[in-house]
Amino acid sequence: MPPTLDLLFFELPTYTAFVLLGIGTGLGVAFGYVRKRARRTISPPVFLSAALIVFVAAWLGARAYHVALNWDYYSAHPETIAQFGAGGLAMRGAFIAGFVALAMYARVRNMRWTKLADAAALGLAVGQAIGWLGALARGANYGVVSDAPFALELPDVYGLVAPRFPLQHLTSGVFALLFIGLLLLAMSKPRAGTVFGVYVCVSAAANFVLGFQRGDETLTVGMLRIDQIVDMLLFALSASALVWTRLRKSEQRRLEFTESVG
Repeated sequence: MPPTLDLLFFELPTYTAFVLLGIGTGLGVAFGYVRKRARRTISPPVFLSAALIVFVAAWLGARAYHVALNWDYYSAHPETIAQFGAGGLAMRGAFIAGFVALAMYARVRNMRWTKLADAAALGLAVGQAIGWLGALARGANYGVVSDAPFALELPDVYGLVAPRFPLQHLTSGVFALLFIGLLLLAMSKPRAGTVFGVYVCVSAAANFVLGFQRGDETLTVGMLRIDQIVDMLLFALSASALVWTRLRKSEQRRLEFTESVG
């Protein structure tokens, strides 16, 4: 049975508690960024409506992605599909669905989505750092059995304890460091969309590398997990976007210099 927290009138699965804490903290950080950097163009009602739409889309996308990758199990246990509190929220599904929802919202409101995306990147980084602690409490997304000196006695999602690669600890730490790095980058006031692009590049690369140490079963293609293939695509797209933006900015500066000299 998953560990729970006794909150006086009801019990809340520890995994769900950490996920909700991560979401709440992420929203708070994103809202703080918006108020600091884009309050003239993004009002609190606009932010809150965008956050609600993205949250619902991301939550459903996270569950749908997880269920799709573990369909052998869920097809035999369809009653567990809607049991969100028992674990099984895939970040890549949340990211893709949330990104699509954010882009559509910005288009409908005739807004530049890049400012909202930068705020979302900061919120996602700190939210994932906290959320991975929930995975640790649940035994979800556990590491491979390892004889390395740094291996820890950790349970898997079934409660079986073994010396494992401390994947949840390391991933939580990576996203905590990523959040700090993104915060410092945001303080330098880069071009809108840069913080988001860096978040996608770094998180995708980190997830790809750490994916080789995951012990939970999933669909694979050759030596790679489906997650890692998605990570490669996300990295390629975000890196290409960052390079293209950089080149376009350099070209604009060159043209402006040429015109000023001419």
